Amino acid sequence: MAWDDREPVFVRRGRWVYNSRNPVARVLMFASVVGLVGFYLYVSDTGRWSGSELRDAVHEAARDLEAEPQKVYFDYESMLRDAVQATGKGPEADLVITPRPSEDGFEIGAAALSETFCMRLTPPEPARAWGKTDTVSLTVRVSQGDC
Repeated sequence: MAWDDREPVFVRRGRWVYNSRNPVARVLMFASVVGLVGFYLYVSDTGRWSGSELRDAVHEAARDLEAEPQKVYFDYESMLRDAVQATGKGPEADLVITPRPSEDGFEIGAAALSETFCMRLTPPEPARAWGKTDTVSLTVRVSQGDC
């Protein structure tokens, strides 16, 4: 059929669907597929840490933690999580922080990555007292690999 026949963009076949005889509908079908694939790629990329994002975020968080005295509201683990997420380098989810109390260190990694970083904090975490918030000046050492 020629374009002059003015085929409708949508036709009813039990439900409304694109009319494949209309050139505008064919463009819309193609654009829908390309849009869905692009959205899927964007979401899958932003939902996982890359190795370079994690490395940059851990080193930037270490610099920020050393730059000024820090208030310890809950524990060092939550403080580290907040510091890494504050860098804005990767997604908020998928971050794994594992405390290593015998070594005063924390392993920082991502669920989808095999790469980890060891962050050692000095002084050790202060004892918690109900309603008390301690302020500490930290020295932070970061190394690649397990603690």
